[in-house]
Amino acid sequence: MNKLLGYVAVAAVLAFPLSATVVSPVQAQDNDALTVYGRANVSFQSNDEGNADGRYTDVVSNSSRFGFKGFADLENDLEVFYQLEFGIDLADFDEGDDAVTNRNQVVGLRGNFGEVMLGRYDTFLKDSQGKIDEFTDYEADLKSLFRGENRPDNTLTYYSPAFNNIKFGMTYIASDDEDGDDGVSFGLLYGDAKLNKTNFYAAIAVDRDVANYDIEQLSVATKFGDVRVGAAIQQFESINGLYDGDGYLVSAAYPYNNWVFKGQYQSVDESGDTDASFSFGADYFFSGDTRVYAWFTGRECDIQQYESRGCSATPGTEQDYLAVGIRHDFSW
Repeated sequence: MNKLLGYVAVAAVLAFPLSATVVSPVQAQDNDALTVYGRANVSFQSNDEGNADGRYTDVVSNSSRFGFKGFADLENDLEVFYQLEFGIDLADFDEGDDAVTNRNQVVGLRGNFGEVMLGRYDTFLKDSQGKIDEFTDYEADLKSLFRGENRPDNTLTYYSPAFNNIKFGMTYIASDDEDGDDGVSFGLLYGDAKLNKTNFYAAIAVDRDVANYDIEQLSVATKFGDVRVGAAIQQFESINGLYDGDGYLVSAAYPYNNWVFKGQYQSVDESGDTDASFSFGADYFFSGDTRVYAWFTGRECDIQQYESRGCSATPGTEQDYLAVGIRHDFSW
């Protein structure tokens, strides 16, 4: 199995011709050789997780981060690029936890063949979801119910050039263990995930032996006038064969003046039981870099949990979360 996946990884890197337009997921901004960037995103929340302790309030750092990225020109139309990104908790962290954590951290080469990078990076499946999750980094983040939100160590990632807005991507995950199996996450992308260059985006992604799961997922997004709509369908099975299920997500966002109003519904079914989450909220933009927001998430938990996820509660539990916050993105 390991050798087969290794051959697939090498063949994929070599399979594309040396002339096409490259669209990079780690693109340096404004042609700067070095960009320093980050996000401060903190909310004040009222939480009811359906247990005996009742409702409580909290200040939450929602995947706040900082990082460095850049590139340098090489000979033969090649570029070396890098990204060093770290998560930082601006609100609180438990004793023994790290206030600074590792996020995407890679170095790679890109050219007419596409791009290849080594290090720690989101799997192709995670990256392929684009912008369909309107509540990413919050309580209703897609990962609260879906599988496949992985950022593994020891990865080799390849993205092909784009041919008629279609490109191939793959993440090869070395097990770092002679007794373990290597994993692979791969698939196809069509269009622009931000819907700026194309009016339609689609991705089909497959995980094999990634974080103990096999997963297939289809993600799509489009616009109807000013309304942005997204959807995803996922099916999964644990490597040991004990757990399997499927789920779906639908989302929508509508901009009005400085406001963006949004809603999302997600459901996962396992063995006839269902966990479901619904959310609605609004962002007010002072500028392209600063916004304030409010959102509400309600969740019904019916699946007998066997691992810690967003709906890790006694079956039959209802949960709800209400938050107001501020987010500021920066770069220079």
